[in-house]
Amino acid sequence: MGLSKEKQSFLKNELLEMKNSIENRTSSVEGEMSEARGDIARGTDNHIAETASEYEDRVKTQTIDEADQERLNEINEALTRMEDGTYGICIDTGKEIPYERLEALPYAKRTTEAQTKAEEPYTDSGEEDRSNG
Repeated sequence: MGLSKEKQSFLKNELLEMKNSIENRTSSVEGEMSEARGDIARGTDNHIAETASEYEDRVKTQTIDEADQERLNEINEALTRMEDGTYGICIDTGKEIPYERLEALPYAKRTTEAQTKAEEPYTDSGEEDRSNG
């Protein structure tokens, strides 16, 4: 059946809004981090508790940045799939991804069932599945 042009256009706008939001947040955080690094380098902030707090904030920011980068990659992949006509098709099964799933998660590349299977760390025998990389 496939996605109507209206539905695909709606989802594309959702993806572009998500992408812009992440990019704007990332550039804002990078500016704050650069300013904080400058303070530490100049010795403006020498109190050990302040330095520890700054380090903790940097670790949190880095973790968020990594999650944002991963999400940004998924969004860009979805936009590429839209361009090449494979958007809305599960990359594992070739089945159509239900619109409701795409509406909730516009960058979804698998059906719910295929995603669940892809996230399973163990095979039926209980041994770790090493075939996923």
